[in-house]
Amino acid sequence: MIDKRGGNPANYGIMTRTTIMLPEDVRRRALAEARKLKVSFADFVRQAVAEKLPRQGKGVDRLKQRRQDPLFRLLDRLAPVRGNTVTDVAAHHDDYLYGEPPKPARS
Repeated sequence: MIDKRGGNPANYGIMTRTTIMLPEDVRRRALAEARKLKVSFADFVRQAVAEKLPRQGKGVDRLKQRRQDPLFRLLDRLAPVRGNTVTDVAAHHDDYLYGEPPKPARS
């Protein structure tokens, strides 16, 4: 989402000048999109780059949260799968999770 605060450098903190090379069609599309959104080309590029970066400090927290999830803890304990694998997990997930053997298919 593009923020329409305008080109006020105070919104971004300390900045450094950076030169990038863009293919002409990408530059043309980015300029058109910036005009459509009524923001400067520089603001459009800054925000597009910022949106592609992982949130600061969030990547580690997400991994920690995943490690606390009981399902992921269970998956961590499973042996790696080698050779033939089951193909009916969606249909028989309760059987696999709770240890009951899969029921034979009905004809």
